[in-house]
Amino acid sequence: MSSSDYRAGAGPAWDSVRPARRSQVVLVIFALLFALPAAVFTVLRFWQPAGQSAELLSAFIGYAIIGYLVSLLLLVIALIRARKRAVVAVITIIVAALVCLHGSWIGPLFVPDGRAATTPAFRVLSLNMLHGGADPERVAELARYADVVVLLEVEPDTRAALDRYGWSERFPHALGADDRGVNGSSVYSRFPLSDSELLPQTTFQQWITTVEVPDVGPVRLMGVHPCNPYCGSRTYVSEHRLIRRIAAEQPKDRPLIIAGDFNAVDDHGAMQNLRADGLRSATDVAGAGWLPTFPANRRFPPLIPIDHVMINDRLTATEVRTVEVAGTDHLGIVATLAGTT
Repeated sequence: MSSSDYRAGAGPAWDSVRPARRSQVVLVIFALLFALPAAVFTVLRFWQPAGQSAELLSAFIGYAIIGYLVSLLLLVIALIRARKRAVVAVITIIVAALVCLHGSWIGPLFVPDGRAATTPAFRVLSLNMLHGGADPERVAELARYADVVVLLEVEPDTRAALDRYGWSERFPHALGADDRGVNGSSVYSRFPLSDSELLPQTTFQQWITTVEVPDVGPVRLMGVHPCNPYCGSRTYVSEHRLIRRIAAEQPKDRPLIIAGDFNAVDDHGAMQNLRADGLRSATDVAGAGWLPTFPANRRFPPLIPIDHVMINDRLTATEVRTVEVAGTDHLGIVATLAGTT
């Protein structure tokens, strides 16, 4: 046998470069197709340019971790199959780090922060009524277990509909102009209200008041409903800035609650600003998990958590849950709160 015949039958030379497996290349390509869109959401978490598109996209930042997890799975498989692993390994490490980053934003929602309750508990219910269309009987049923209720998008006849189920007997203290149509908002309380003011120049009514909660003392309460990004970026930003400014003006030694339809998720800049000012979502404090509230009237589950109960460090939350009400596109949110030291 000649030397050339020997070489032909022996396969490639020992020092030849073997091509990457086609399946490995396909896995990496698909991994990048999942990771790159997720990276857009990561950038938005740190930098949200003004504009309706950015504000709407930012509502889905929480879903980026799904893209990263799928990408990571594909990369790990590719890494196991790879002949040359350096490049794939670097990409895998970067994606794994991004999974950890997003996990650090979502994970705390599932872990109670340990604020001890030092007073008896009281409950706050917040619900967007969707043009007053929420089932009044169901709303009244849920409110039997609440002490303070914030209702948004109430109609002029909302109070009368609720009164058929004993609403005024349960909540003798109330504020809110029900004659503004869907722009109206109301606060109802078992406890006395005082120092009530309507926040100026907002699309929907927004209120600030003081609730005299037994054993807790005076609690400042803001019932909010800033306009959504479809109102225009300038309106959206300005109304959130107003909420932040009013909240910052409240006495630091007094409990503060901000409850309502924020039209923003925790990842939006407006919510991050409130957190930077010392306010926390009751969902986060209680470790209640990720609780999407909108849209609630579809064949699929709610996708984004835009309804919140925010509290300062004078309060704690022991339980937070969402509740379904027919006739509205929001889930209600019920927070069990108490004083803390």
